[in-house]
Amino acid sequence: MEIPLNQDQNQNLDELVSAGLRRLEAGDLAGFRALCTPGATVWQNDGLGTQSIEDRLKRIGEFFTDAESVRFEVVRRFHKPDEVFQQNVLHRVARDGSLSRVHGSTHFRFEGELIAAIEEYLYEVPESPLS
Repeated sequence: MEIPLNQDQNQNLDELVSAGLRRLEAGDLAGFRALCTPGATVWQNDGLGTQSIEDRLKRIGEFFTDAESVRFEVVRRFHKPDEVFQQNVLHRVARDGSLSRVHGSTHFRFEGELIAAIEEYLYEVPESPLS
């Protein structure tokens, strides 16, 4: 059941999540970090358990190292008080022209206007090189 929210709160959380995605697309990991609480954590389905946001951003930086471009496509987004859940596809083009799509479901939990926790389930779908 979706809990009704103040429209301004919905819009504000949307803007915060969208701003974070744009910073990641631009490779601005420090900018994304600034949108998070000091003790923010991330859980991902990679078997590593819950990590600090710093450790997760380091892994994201490694994933983006040979990327020519990265773009998030938000498929849909849902809200609850202090929470956003979205389905998205990360489109990544490597410098060698190879493409990959990472399908994800991501839950953001907020404290005030900062991200306090992220939980994400990801599945990569490799594609063929550009012709």
